[in-house]
Amino acid sequence: MINELCNFVEIIEEQAPDLFEDGAKLKEGLYVALDIALVDGEFVLKNIDEEGVLLKEDFGLYKQKDEITPFFNECKMILQASKPVSAAKIFNPNKKIFNVTCSPFALGFTKKIVDKNIGTIGKEGILNELNKQYFNKAEDFIEEGDQKVKFEGFKRYLGVNFWDLLEALDYDNLKDSYTIVFFLKSLSLEEFKQPYQKYLGQNVFNKSDYNKVFNETIFGISDSLSSFNDKKLFLQHQSASFKYNFRIDGAKAQLIWKFYQLSGNKQLPNPLPIFVDKDEANLNSEMLKLFNNDGVTGYSEIVKSLLNNRQSNLQNFYLLFISRGKIIDLDFVPLFRYTLKDISGEDFFIKELFGVEPKIYFKSNDNNVFDFQINVVNAFFNNQLIQETKAGTLWIKYFDELEIKPDYGLTDTIYNLLNKYRKSWYNFIYKSMQHEITMTMIDEMARDSIMDNLRHDEEFKKTAHIRKIISLWFGLQNLFDHNPKSNNMANKTIELQTKVREIAQTESFHIETDDEFAFASGQIIWRLLIQSESANRSHALLEPFLQKTEAALFKQAIANTFNMYKYKFALYPTKYEFDKIFSEIMGFSPSNPNMKDHLPMILAGYFSESIFKKEK
Repeated sequence: MINELCNFVEIIEEQAPDLFEDGAKLKEGLYVALDIALVDGEFVLKNIDEEGVLLKEDFGLYKQKDEITPFFNECKMILQASKPVSAAKIFNPNKKIFNVTCSPFALGFTKKIVDKNIGTIGKEGILNELNKQYFNKAEDFIEEGDQKVKFEGFKRYLGVNFWDLLEALDYDNLKDSYTIVFFLKSLSLEEFKQPYQKYLGQNVFNKSDYNKVFNETIFGISDSLSSFNDKKLFLQHQSASFKYNFRIDGAKAQLIWKFYQLSGNKQLPNPLPIFVDKDEANLNSEMLKLFNNDGVTGYSEIVKSLLNNRQSNLQNFYLLFISRGKIIDLDFVPLFRYTLKDISGEDFFIKELFGVEPKIYFKSNDNNVFDFQINVVNAFFNNQLIQETKAGTLWIKYFDELEIKPDYGLTDTIYNLLNKYRKSWYNFIYKSMQHEITMTMIDEMARDSIMDNLRHDEEFKKTAHIRKIISLWFGLQNLFDHNPKSNNMANKTIELQTKVREIAQTESFHIETDDEFAFASGQIIWRLLIQSESANRSHALLEPFLQKTEAALFKQAIANTFNMYKYKFALYPTKYEFDKIFSEIMGFSPSNPNMKDHLPMILAGYFSESIFKKEK
């Protein structure tokens, strides 16, 4: 994968070279260009007016909402060519005062850190840190000649005038959080980059102790990819037969570092597709153009745009997910399926089974796999996998750390379901690994989610959501159930609604199948429980029935409940629907006595529209 990352960065450098500089984020603070010259043996500022005040066009205070002027854009480019590889590899590691830049021609720091050290080592101590630490290390990266001359001017002027310069710039009234950067004026960006490349060459490796020389080329451990826990023995691998897993040369280490800079600057979508086929390599730069310039921020929107531009499927790419600077997931995707088909290769749709005018939750010829993710998959997790932020964007939590919050729907059960199945759904949605999801998994997710919502229901507030889960559960059979002997539960539910109503209204019709028994039982249970006069009626009352494993115990629970509310049922001279169905289920013995297997149809009957006409 290292080669693919390197190739990716090389392609971006060739096809979108401005991306690396444009991605630098300018920090709030004061930016000052210094034009230093040697006059009568003394280094002085040339860019000042007659009163000795720095020219206004050569300094500026940048705030977050300010426009990026040409001056601030230049500052941004310089910072990008001065950025430390890491906090441990700055020029003054002792006090870490000058930690914003690593350049012989730029000096950056924050006011807060300087003020803190004034109280400990004083102004002289800070100057000593500047001259004997920062500039001493910076000198390692310059060459003799013109670079040396310019560096000496920058070093010697600031070494003497550092505090006077800050005082002239009203330093005391700057915010503690502000960054302050001095840099040499009139240097080209390339002149900043030359010593910076030398700095990178030495520092993109983790430690020089790990480096090896082969054919005059240094190979080491990339600082971006590996870290070592020398002081934390419990984090070290004790049983591995090797100490280091791989070494790369300096050129590759720099490319890897640049990749992580793009990621850290949030210039890469997450997840990130990296196209490796030579004929499709231009898709990498096209993708980043969409993401950075055209405002297409979501991965699904990027895929849609690429598909529209290409008019063909996306294939042969690595999919990379990065979190907190670490590669969390990496896989090769030979072919990405933007649309879904059922097990027969046909279009399908999933609709609500219980509404008079049923909603369509998913229609494969109109909706894509990302719609499926939002409208279907998310429901099984109480809409906790994908949430909309205040900014209107989607927060998709495939790899986030989860925290149980029952008040928001993230209960213990949903938490466990997410941890168990969200990675499989990620593979299904983003990598088209359709074998990752099975009907057995759907059954477990639906059952657990429904039961959890029943337990946490208050005053029937979860009716709509539970009905949706049941509808999705039954509707997904066409997509995931590869057993040709299985009957479609969605169609069966519609048929049972009609059949049980006919049984209720026709004396000569009787319950004949286990499914009719289970569906009719659900209807009866609803009719009984709705009689409750409890101040907090809820679907939680259904759970005791669903816990019964034997048919006899299940029917006994129904009979006991009827006995509680029998006074609410009037005795009519002619039997009506409730009497008929009640007698049918009491007299029927299912061929499969395990009531757990009948749970789907009990739920379907319970949540379907009532077949009973009379209320008393």
